[in-house]
Amino acid sequence: MKKLKTYITMIISFLCMLFLAGSVFAQGYGGPLTFQGIDHYSLHSAGSRAMAGVSIGLKQDPGLMFQNAASLTSIQKIQLSLGAKSYSSDLKQIQQYAPVRYYPNFSLLMEGLTDQLPDPPPDTSIFAYGTVRDTVQRPYDDIRPNWTRSNNNSLPLQAMLAVPFSFGDYQLTAGIGAVEYADMNHYYQNNNALSPDILTQRPIPTLRPTDDNPILVDWYQTIRKREGQINGYGFSLAADIKRNNLSIGFSGMILDGSTDDFEQEVGRGTLTFFSNAFRADSISKVVTKSGTSNFSGQEYTLSSLFTGKYVSIGFVVKMPTTITREYSTKIVTEVNGTTSTTTIKDEDELKLPWRGTLGLALSPRENLTIAIEYESRPFESVDYIEPNGETSSPWLSASLFRVGMEFRATSWLALRGGMRGQAEVFEEEGNQLEGEPVSYTIYSAGFGLLYSGFRFNITYENSQMKYQDVWSTTISKNSETRHMVIAQISYEISQIW
Repeated sequence: MKKLKTYITMIISFLCMLFLAGSVFAQGYGGPLTFQGIDHYSLHSAGSRAMAGVSIGLKQDPGLMFQNAASLTSIQKIQLSLGAKSYSSDLKQIQQYAPVRYYPNFSLLMEGLTDQLPDPPPDTSIFAYGTVRDTVQRPYDDIRPNWTRSNNNSLPLQAMLAVPFSFGDYQLTAGIGAVEYADMNHYYQNNNALSPDILTQRPIPTLRPTDDNPILVDWYQTIRKREGQINGYGFSLAADIKRNNLSIGFSGMILDGSTDDFEQEVGRGTLTFFSNAFRADSISKVVTKSGTSNFSGQEYTLSSLFTGKYVSIGFVVKMPTTITREYSTKIVTEVNGTTSTTTIKDEDELKLPWRGTLGLALSPRENLTIAIEYESRPFESVDYIEPNGETSSPWLSASLFRVGMEFRATSWLALRGGMRGQAEVFEEEGNQLEGEPVSYTIYSAGFGLLYSGFRFNITYENSQMKYQDVWSTTISKNSETRHMVIAQISYEISQIW
């Protein structure tokens, strides 16, 4: 009976470790770079972003041609538009550990606090192999659990040209433009990554090991960084059906961009867990992956807008599309002073489903507009196709709301403000509500000036994303605070035909 129980424990432990091996690449410990950042779509109109990113209720704005092409019918003269953005971000991770039953020194080791403990007396510090109950295990480096990172950047956002013209009884507006489609800048770090993840709670907790069957765990620092952007080059066409106050629009973009990718795992040691003690051993291993990713694809958008005296209603639908990533990665592995190098070149794909936005704008007064929009991101239907052809759905869906207001104080000054929801495509580690993505709010404010054919819009955005990765005895508090300024200038050219 005792042997049977031992065998059952061994089998369950093995299955548990198999399950947990896949969780190493969850957001809590980083994971490989694939399409991170591509869900961070850029909004190109500074006026729209001041109103939380709504696209209904705004007029005379060529910056909306790829967000809501139907709105271009309000443009009455040729307009040239240029935009740029500047932002700063501060990232932080703070780890907190609780004492672990049977392994009292483990939390101190992870937090880098064992230097505050004295060595045990010589007569109790030496035990036979695997019985290190009273030995103080110490790190073999000076890496601490917490980290911070700051980043500042300025980038062009858009260059657009909108041209209105007549065709029979219809008023049409055509547009061309080059824009930033997605900001791919990305960073994540964890200084206490474990494989297998013995602290995870899902799908099942790790069973307590025995002295005869200890668990060997890799302890390492992981860093993941990406810099670059995806640009879009395209056209738009909008038609105004005057008798029904109805506008329809269509836009298409060719997507092209590249990023510099960097991943690194620095071995900090190996941990051997027995029934009521653990041992830390040194390891000299660094795996560095560096290279580039080239993205390509297309995006097509349909939109419609009904404009009344006091109420405007519209919708935007983005068609399914496939984005391809061709990447080249150099892998340098250093183990105990020996270096090996390999290069991988391959491609993978991301298939995005139908996405849509529904909006309503109210104008209770001539100089006041209040708009609300609902955006559906059914990203659970996203298909990620690996180089070997295997398909998975790694993203989470989200439903987002935007609320914005514009007050035209004078004929040349408009004041704007709003707030919008934003969501990532991943959830917190140990999320109590499984399937709920990390979400936060972006607050915005800005103004617009009109002078002699020039339109100048400037917007400030502020956001703070916070989420906690929770393991059985550990909390990682992650945060990113971002400040962004968006400027846009457009000029009306007298109609030339």
